[in-house]
Amino acid sequence: MKLTFFEKIVLLINIPLLIFQLMLMGSIPSFFEFSILNLFVPALVLINVGFFVYWLLKMKWAFLLFMLTFLIGYGEWGLLYQFPRNAERMDANTLRVMTYNVRLFNRYGWIKEVDVPERIENFIDQEQPDIICLQEYSRKEAPEFSSYLYRYIQPIQSNGKSGVAILSKFPIVNSGYINFDNSTNSGIFSDIEHRGKKARVYNLHLESLRIDFQDTLITRVNSEELQVKFNQVFKKQLKQIKQFQEIDIENNHPTIICTDLNNSQFSKIYRTLKENHLDTFVEAGTGLGTTFNFYFFPLRIDFIFTDPSFKVNTFNSYDIELSDHLPIITTLAWD
Repeated sequence: MKLTFFEKIVLLINIPLLIFQLMLMGSIPSFFEFSILNLFVPALVLINVGFFVYWLLKMKWAFLLFMLTFLIGYGEWGLLYQFPRNAERMDANTLRVMTYNVRLFNRYGWIKEVDVPERIENFIDQEQPDIICLQEYSRKEAPEFSSYLYRYIQPIQSNGKSGVAILSKFPIVNSGYINFDNSTNSGIFSDIEHRGKKARVYNLHLESLRIDFQDTLITRVNSEELQVKFNQVFKKQLKQIKQFQEIDIENNHPTIICTDLNNSQFSKIYRTLKENHLDTFVEAGTGLGTTFNFYFFPLRIDFIFTDPSFKVNTFNSYDIELSDHLPIITTLAWD
């Protein structure tokens, strides 16, 4: 059936948005590797799904355009959404690993409840991860975490450097600090010994974006200033990954990387850090795997990457409002 004049106008809007989606997802070459717009791929996909439904209801051929872009970008769709899958047999020798940006355990009262540290501790006691990586860790507000006898903590520093911590039920035989230059963020690592084998756990808190509604793309001036700001952040993040890689190249143990990436799964930052590792959400997650809600935008900016020698059995993101981030936990089989 021929398109009406109005439908032709809708199509002229739809086509660029579909191409834009392919570019942001990395399905076709683009210049958006250092763009903040990568964070909003879920919103763009939702808009294009709306167009797809519109064309289907109209019974017009234009619905095929969405299907075409889906096929072109098929390899990237798994980064955004995972359908439920059959539960696999759980191996006996497993590690449960958690990463969580706890936002200083609500030190400044962003959440009105007064018992946030205790509720975080109760959640952890219920889930019983073997290893925990915490970003924005505050020793003063932190609960006891009595189940975790082994720990490596870099506390908040006088120069404003944010605290990070690794807590473990298994012995820590070696640890180190990764001091990101000219940043309030940092990284740490610990070598964990379990059943006669060792694995290295990294806790990386990359440079923060610090975006809010005062940042606007409405005017050209603001748009240019905002892009310059984010370009600087992304370059810092790449530099921080390089610092990590210079340390990891000397590491002989299989690795587990827990990170508040402060960037999306469609960014160059993600691809660089993930290189030669598994994304545990892609391997075993379901749904969107949301870890951060930015004014109702569901974002996935916290990740657990593993060495391919691990088998990823499970992945869960927990919708609990005890921080601006959500905790994620993966269960790994270690043969």
